[in-house]
Amino acid sequence: MKAFETLQQRFDQQLERLTEYLDSLSARERIMVIFTSIFVIAAAVGSALFYMHKAAEFQQKRLNGLKDTLVWMQSNAVSMKPAESSDLSAADKVQRVAQQQGLSVSSQQMGESIQISAVHENYAVLANLLTQLTQMGLSIEKLELSSEAGQIKLTAAVQ
Repeated sequence: MKAFETLQQRFDQQLERLTEYLDSLSARERIMVIFTSIFVIAAAVGSALFYMHKAAEFQQKRLNGLKDTLVWMQSNAVSMKPAESSDLSAADKVQRVAQQQGLSVSSQQMGESIQISAVHENYAVLANLLTQLTQMGLSIEKLELSSEAGQIKLTAAVQ
């Protein structure tokens, strides 16, 4: 409470000195000082707002660029392959594609083919999984889709 009172006293003293200074000036000088002070304060506030606006605009452009890059990466992720993707086994390819899709896929080796099973509520996600598997060089031998409690179950044999 004392700090607030001390601050109030200092503010009152400064205001009293300013009033005394303005009283010592002629009417014309007083008007010029007041209007100049208002102009300087308005210019400072306007300048601060302008630079904050420019910074926000720059960050928005940067964000839009990053979003565009992310969309491009998501749309081209299918065609982007690591150099050693041909060296991967079929099971590794299945797991890599499932991981890229964010799906939990169970796979079981059945001779030369792999039996995979995935569940998702969106058919497009499962179709994209199959598309990416074929683009990785796997062929789909058998495909079965069934609906279970609002979820779509995909069972496929790939080679």
